[in-house]
Amino acid sequence: MAEHKIAAETAHRDSIFTEEHEQFRETCRRFYENELEPYYLQWEKEGQGTPAEFWRKAGDAGLVGLAVPEEYGGPGGDFLFNLIQNEELGRYVGGASVGAAIATDVMTNILVEHGTHEQKQRWCPGILSGEVIQCLGLTEPGSGSDVASTQARARRQGDEYILNGNKCYMSSGSKANLVYIVAKTDADLERGRGAMTIFLVDAKTPGVTLRRMDTLGMRASGIGECFLADVRVPADCMLGAEGQALRSVLKGTFTLDRTLIATRALATAELAFDLTLDYVKNRKVFGQPVFEFQNTQFKLAEMKTDLVAGAAFRESLLRALVEGRLDELTATTAKLWFTEMEYRLVDTCLQLHGGFGYMTESAISRIYTYARVEPIYGGTSEIQKVNIAKSLR
Repeated sequence: MAEHKIAAETAHRDSIFTEEHEQFRETCRRFYENELEPYYLQWEKEGQGTPAEFWRKAGDAGLVGLAVPEEYGGPGGDFLFNLIQNEELGRYVGGASVGAAIATDVMTNILVEHGTHEQKQRWCPGILSGEVIQCLGLTEPGSGSDVASTQARARRQGDEYILNGNKCYMSSGSKANLVYIVAKTDADLERGRGAMTIFLVDAKTPGVTLRRMDTLGMRASGIGECFLADVRVPADCMLGAEGQALRSVLKGTFTLDRTLIATRALATAELAFDLTLDYVKNRKVFGQPVFEFQNTQFKLAEMKTDLVAGAAFRESLLRALVEGRLDELTATTAKLWFTEMEYRLVDTCLQLHGGFGYMTESAISRIYTYARVEPIYGGTSEIQKVNIAKSLR
């Protein structure tokens, strides 16, 4: 089976999506097939992240800046466009390499909702053209999922803030032009543990250093870290109100991000299943297809059951989203279940591929290394369980 083969037609045609949404879905498919699948292996070998040309082509195709309002030159699309974009990414093997890179476009939603007119005027044109690549500087080496323990500092000096700190594990971080830095101001330190502020930082600002981080999978995602050494930014680079990074600006973003991760995990699990089903029907052992062994059939039956259950969960999740009922707890349970299911399923798929599955040339091996990070980023499974448990008290 060719590696660029899209998962067998498992795309869900729900009444949730309009004709315009479905047209956008087809646009995403054509773009990934033409601009991602033929090149991602080379990007992986180079290890330098997704090239700038890919982003410019994505801009030309209308795949970035989806939430930018018409007054700033954008389509003003709803969040379902982001979801379709990410879900379709999960249906391609190249998506296992690019991973969450395109998901950074969700940062545009934050800029649109909380940015000033001047901030939108400055950044939206570049975002729409694909010239501006965004990333979120939230995680730190010593904080991980414990976001409230952020050590990055922003000290006010006249009409400027001076930023110092270190951010890591940033999707598209090695090549970003615009970094959303979460830091604590002096006032935040007085407000207490949960108070933090976001700053829009141009990556070309003196004192900003971006470095690529080598990863197990998603080697074309440009995962990177950011070092801030006495970085001076104007006070008007603050995004939203001071001290409101978690309590307001990012609050809804975590819910939406977990929804994106969950639905993309299902799409990738479907892709892995389709690749495996095709493989076991064609690979022969002891004179018969691997598919004919009862163990293989039982494993396939278990995986198919997970996918059917996942499709129903997805339907419920998206209906809650469009009806305004999607809460943090539901998104948290979705992120936990879908990513754990995906990794469990992909692990079984690799086993059914035998020795070939362990070779980096196999599609399932790249999906496997990608799936392994799913229960980690966006908040580890353990953190999701802690949050769910809190709701049971």
